[in-house]
Amino acid sequence: MDTRNFNTQPTLSGQRRYERLQVDADRLFDIGWLIARLAEELRQLLSTEAAKSPSRLFSSLRRNTEQRFAWELLHAHTKSLSKVSDLQQMFPERDLLMRKLQEEREQQIDLFSQLIISKRWDTLRDDDSSWRKFARMMYNLSATTPEMNERFFALVDYIYMLTLAILGKEQAYFSEADDDTPQDTAHTSTAPNLDSIDVRAALKLFLRETWFDKFSTNKKRFTTEWRDRFVGDLIESEYGEAIIADFTNETRDKRQIVKGAIVGCLKAAGVFEESDLSIARAILYPQGSKQPLSQEEETERKKKSKTLSSYIGREMKQKYYYWVLEWVEAHPSEG
Repeated sequence: MDTRNFNTQPTLSGQRRYERLQVDADRLFDIGWLIARLAEELRQLLSTEAAKSPSRLFSSLRRNTEQRFAWELLHAHTKSLSKVSDLQQMFPERDLLMRKLQEEREQQIDLFSQLIISKRWDTLRDDDSSWRKFARMMYNLSATTPEMNERFFALVDYIYMLTLAILGKEQAYFSEADDDTPQDTAHTSTAPNLDSIDVRAALKLFLRETWFDKFSTNKKRFTTEWRDRFVGDLIESEYGEAIIADFTNETRDKRQIVKGAIVGCLKAAGVFEESDLSIARAILYPQGSKQPLSQEEETERKKKSKTLSSYIGREMKQKYYYWVLEWVEAHPSEG
């Protein structure tokens, strides 16, 4: 790709931006939470009437900058996987590999910092309003071009993959590098492979939502770090493959069943209190109702809440029920 449209000599502010991105790279580019949020955004889009017609779907993507951002970033996601896998093969010795990964990431962040949009990258936070604001701002910048946006998504993907390897979180993706699928056909589809959603990130995101602290029996103990470790260990356990298979099932109810089952097991372990129905309502409708609902809408809410509460109440039917009880008891706090 011709990079002559990008600044090759960063200004002083650009140099400072580069240094800031380098110093906090582990946090700024570990964007599993963002991938999960964007995947959910597209899942919702693909469940609408617009998705039934290709012309209507792409018309919606053109009009809605947030949906377009999700589509383009997920389309780019993991395309850099083979590059990082090649580095692993070239440098099997761990210390040398870490040095090479760090050097490569520094070079890519240098390129990234030269893009105009990079000056806003550190404004991203783990919430929906943050990435939506970033997406709108990105496409509204008059100085950006489609080529620059393509470069942006490619760099974000590569730096994220490098960051996962540096942090030791690459297992969820790098096993795919051993797949026999020819590299030149692996990414020919224009649609992102939503089944490759990072289930770990999605479940971590779920347990970070506001309902958790609302019903938590001990906020100081059950921190976000504690929850992240719980999800990671659960997925790595003997039950992880079945959970991933259910969560990535095309049927949305399957994902709700997984979420409800995990909440129920945690509740049985003493993490939550209050009724299953109260927890279910808070999960499904965190903002409550800002305006009066029709009888039909109220009935629908009650139905969905009751269904999720029934999933929460099936905790003892889960194969990992006793695993969760033992894990919670063995981990009084993170660390």
